[in-house]
Amino acid sequence: MKPITAIVLLSFAALAACNKPAEQNSQSAAPAQVADQSAAATPAADAAPQPAMVTTTAIVITNSGATNLIGWRITIGTNGEASYVSGEGSGSATLPADLFAKLRGDIDAAKPLAKLPQEQPCVKPMSFGTSIFVAVGGDRSPDLSCPNNDAGQAIKDDVDQIVTFLKIRNVPRSEGKELPPQNQ
Repeated sequence: MKPITAIVLLSFAALAACNKPAEQNSQSAAPAQVADQSAAATPAADAAPQPAMVTTTAIVITNSGATNLIGWRITIGTNGEASYVSGEGSGSATLPADLFAKLRGDIDAAKPLAKLPQEQPCVKPMSFGTSIFVAVGGDRSPDLSCPNNDAGQAIKDDVDQIVTFLKIRNVPRSEGKELPPQNQ
Protein backbone atom coordinates (compact mmCIF):
# COMPACT_ATOMS: atom_id res chain seq x y z
CA MET A 1 0.00 0.00 0.00
CA LYS A 2 1.30 3.47 -0.88
CA PRO A 3 2.02 5.81 2.07
CA ILE A 4 -0.53 8.42 0.93
CA THR A 5 -3.27 5.79 0.58
CA ALA A 6 -2.50 4.51 4.07
CA ILE A 7 -2.75 8.04 5.50
CA VAL A 8 -6.10 8.61 3.77
CA LEU A 9 -7.47 5.29 5.06
CA LEU A 10 -6.26 6.05 8.59
CA SER A 11 -7.86 9.50 8.38
CA PHE A 12 -11.21 8.01 7.36
CA ALA A 13 -10.99 5.45 10.16
CA ALA A 14 -10.27 8.19 12.70
CA LEU A 15 -13.14 10.29 11.37
CA ALA A 16 -15.53 7.35 11.55
CA ALA A 17 -14.47 6.69 15.14
CA CYS A 18 -15.16 10.32 16.05
CA ASN A 19 -18.69 10.11 14.65
CA LYS A 20 -19.67 7.09 16.74
CA PRO A 21 -21.66 7.90 19.88
CA ALA A 22 -19.83 7.19 23.10
CA GLU A 23 -20.85 3.93 24.71
CA GLN A 24 -22.22 4.33 28.20
CA ASN A 25 -22.29 1.71 30.87
CA SER A 26 -25.70 2.41 32.39
CA GLN A 27 -25.04 -0.04 35.22
CA SER A 28 -22.07 1.97 36.49
CA ALA A 29 -23.81 5.36 36.61
CA ALA A 30 -25.99 6.17 39.56
CA PRO A 31 -29.62 7.01 38.64
CA ALA A 32 -29.19 10.60 39.89
CA GLN A 33 -26.17 11.08 37.64
CA VAL A 34 -28.08 9.79 34.61
CA ALA A 35 -30.96 12.18 35.34
CA ASP A 36 -28.57 15.10 35.75
CA GLN A 37 -26.86 14.27 32.45
CA SER A 38 -30.13 14.14 30.52
CA ALA A 39 -31.32 17.43 32.03
CA ALA A 40 -28.05 19.11 31.13
CA ALA A 41 -28.21 17.75 27.58
CA THR A 42 -31.65 19.29 26.97
CA PRO A 43 -31.42 23.08 27.30
CA ALA A 44 -34.59 25.02 27.93
CA ALA A 45 -36.18 26.39 24.76
CA ASP A 46 -36.04 29.96 26.05
CA ALA A 47 -32.58 29.73 27.60
CA ALA A 48 -30.29 32.64 26.77
CA PRO A 49 -27.49 31.59 24.48
CA GLN A 50 -24.11 31.45 26.15
CA PRO A 51 -21.27 33.54 24.68
CA ALA A 52 -19.77 30.54 22.87
CA MET A 53 -23.00 28.70 21.97
CA VAL A 54 -25.03 30.01 19.06
CA THR A 55 -28.35 28.39 18.16
CA THR A 56 -29.90 28.71 14.72
CA THR A 57 -32.71 30.88 16.14
CA ALA A 58 -30.37 33.32 17.91
CA ILE A 59 -29.68 36.76 16.51
CA VAL A 60 -25.95 37.45 16.40
CA ILE A 61 -24.77 41.03 15.98
CA THR A 62 -21.06 41.42 15.31
CA ASN A 63 -18.85 44.47 15.16
CA SER A 64 -15.68 43.44 13.33
CA GLY A 65 -13.37 45.82 15.12
CA ALA A 66 -10.58 47.47 13.14
CA THR A 67 -6.83 47.86 13.12
CA ASN A 68 -6.97 49.80 16.41
CA LEU A 69 -10.26 48.50 17.87
CA ILE A 70 -11.24 45.09 19.26
CA GLY A 71 -14.93 44.95 18.27
CA TRP A 72 -17.80 43.20 20.06
CA ARG A 73 -20.44 40.47 19.65
CA ILE A 74 -24.02 40.27 20.93
CA THR A 75 -26.07 37.06 20.92
CA ILE A 76 -29.82 37.45 21.49
CA GLY A 77 -32.04 34.47 22.33
CA THR A 78 -35.67 33.95 21.34
CA ASN A 79 -36.88 35.60 24.54
CA GLY A 80 -34.80 38.79 24.29
CA GLU A 81 -32.00 37.61 26.60
CA ALA A 82 -28.76 39.12 25.31
CA SER A 83 -25.24 37.89 26.03
CA TYR A 84 -22.38 40.06 24.88
CA VAL A 85 -18.62 40.18 24.81
CA SER A 86 -16.35 43.12 24.08
CA GLY A 87 -12.77 44.09 24.76
CA GLU A 88 -13.92 45.05 28.27
CA GLY A 89 -15.34 41.61 29.06
CA SER A 90 -18.72 39.91 28.89
CA GLY A 91 -22.17 40.34 30.33
CA SER A 92 -25.84 39.73 29.80
CA ALA A 93 -29.14 41.55 30.09
CA THR A 94 -32.74 41.23 28.99
CA LEU A 95 -33.61 43.66 26.21
CA PRO A 96 -36.72 45.80 26.68
CA ALA A 97 -39.65 43.96 25.06
CA ASP A 98 -40.42 46.79 22.63
CA LEU A 99 -36.79 47.02 21.45
CA PHE A 100 -36.53 43.25 20.98
CA ALA A 101 -39.88 43.12 19.14
CA LYS A 102 -38.79 45.94 16.83
CA LEU A 103 -35.47 44.23 16.05
CA ARG A 104 -37.23 40.91 15.41
CA GLY A 105 -39.84 42.57 13.18
CA ASP A 106 -37.24 44.54 11.22
CA ILE A 107 -35.13 41.41 10.66
CA ASP A 108 -38.16 39.40 9.53
CA ALA A 109 -39.19 42.21 7.14
CA ALA A 110 -35.68 42.37 5.63
CA LYS A 111 -35.17 38.63 5.03
CA PRO A 112 -33.19 37.27 3.44
CA LEU A 113 -30.58 39.38 5.20
CA ALA A 114 -27.88 38.36 2.74
CA LYS A 115 -29.80 40.14 -0.04
CA LEU A 116 -29.85 43.55 1.68
CA PRO A 117 -28.21 46.11 -0.60
CA GLN A 118 -25.04 47.80 0.61
CA GLU A 119 -23.83 51.24 -0.33
CA GLN A 120 -20.84 50.99 -2.66
CA PRO A 121 -18.30 52.13 -1.72
CA CYS A 122 -18.79 52.24 2.03
CA VAL A 123 -16.15 54.82 2.92
CA LYS A 124 -14.51 54.37 6.36
CA PRO A 125 -11.29 55.46 8.08
CA MET A 126 -8.63 52.79 7.63
CA SER A 127 -7.61 52.32 11.29
CA PHE A 128 -10.99 52.91 12.94
CA GLY A 129 -13.55 51.79 10.33
CA THR A 130 -15.56 48.86 11.64
CA SER A 131 -18.22 46.67 10.02
CA ILE A 132 -21.50 45.57 11.61
CA PHE A 133 -23.23 42.34 10.65
CA VAL A 134 -26.50 40.75 11.79
CA ALA A 135 -27.01 37.02 11.37
CA VAL A 136 -29.78 34.56 12.14
CA GLY A 137 -28.79 30.96 11.47
CA GLY A 138 -26.96 30.89 8.14
CA ASP A 139 -28.49 34.18 6.91
CA ARG A 140 -26.02 37.06 7.40
CA SER A 141 -26.42 40.67 6.37
CA PRO A 142 -23.81 42.63 4.49
CA ASP A 143 -22.05 45.39 6.43
CA LEU A 144 -24.80 47.54 7.98
CA SER A 145 -22.43 50.46 8.60
CA CYS A 146 -23.55 51.80 5.23
CA PRO A 147 -27.12 50.55 4.68
CA ASN A 148 -28.55 51.27 1.24
CA ASN A 149 -32.30 50.91 1.89
CA ASP A 150 -34.91 51.49 4.59
CA ALA A 151 -34.84 47.86 5.81
CA GLY A 152 -31.07 47.93 6.37
CA GLN A 153 -31.31 51.36 8.03
CA ALA A 154 -34.05 50.10 10.39
CA ILE A 155 -31.89 47.17 11.52
CA LYS A 156 -28.86 49.45 11.93
CA ASP A 157 -30.95 51.82 14.09
CA ASP A 158 -32.10 48.85 16.21
CA VAL A 159 -28.49 47.70 16.64
CA ASP A 160 -27.44 51.21 17.69
CA GLN A 161 -30.19 51.26 20.35
CA ILE A 162 -29.20 47.80 21.64
CA VAL A 163 -25.53 48.79 21.85
CA THR A 164 -26.53 51.92 23.79
CA PHE A 165 -28.82 49.91 26.10
CA LEU A 166 -26.06 47.35 26.83
CA LYS A 167 -23.43 50.10 27.19
CA ILE A 168 -21.04 48.38 24.80
CA ARG A 169 -18.19 50.29 23.24
CA ASN A 170 -15.38 49.53 20.87
CA VAL A 171 -12.28 49.22 23.02
CA PRO A 172 -8.84 50.16 21.70
CA ARG A 173 -6.60 47.10 21.34
CA SER A 174 -4.12 48.65 23.78
CA GLU A 175 -6.80 48.77 26.52
CA GLY A 176 -8.73 45.52 26.18
CA LYS A 177 -8.66 41.79 25.65
CA GLU A 178 -9.35 40.03 22.30
CA LEU A 179 -12.76 38.36 21.89
CA PRO A 180 -13.00 34.62 22.38
CA PRO A 181 -13.84 32.68 19.21
CA GLN A 182 -17.51 32.05 18.51
CA ASN A 183 -18.91 28.48 18.69
CA GLN A 184 -15.96 26.99 20.52
